[in-house]
Amino acid sequence: MSMLSAFSNQIVKFFEELSEVIPEEKDIKMATEAIKGAKKINPRLILDLFYEHIYIDLNDAITARDQPFIVEYGKKKIATQFNEIMPAITLFDRHWPTLSVSTQDAIWKYLKVLCVLCEKVKAEKK
Repeated sequence: MSMLSAFSNQIVKFFEELSEVIPEEKDIKMATEAIKGAKKINPRLILDLFYEHIYIDLNDAITARDQPFIVEYGKKKIATQFNEIMPAITLFDRHWPTLSVSTQDAIWKYLKVLCVLCEKVKAEKK
């Protein structure tokens, strides 16, 4: 399996699990379907969106588990530029306090793995 396939599979799984954990969030369900469709047609598009809107600005915050920074980033980004990946970031503002510690930990791990896979795919491209 290529690193791009691993990244695409992981991000789909992440959004599917988010959709199960927060079923009332219709944006996450719609984002899940959009990402699944993009995975079939152009998986690199998902990677590029993640890289541009998550990895570049949030990799350090994800590594540090800096939830307040991510909340502020999400508020600014949503106000100016919406894309399929942003609903995952808004959960840090709307739902984070109500999630169990184990669910929060799982979300951090997913995001860290996605950042690592993103790095590896970008490194392969060079």
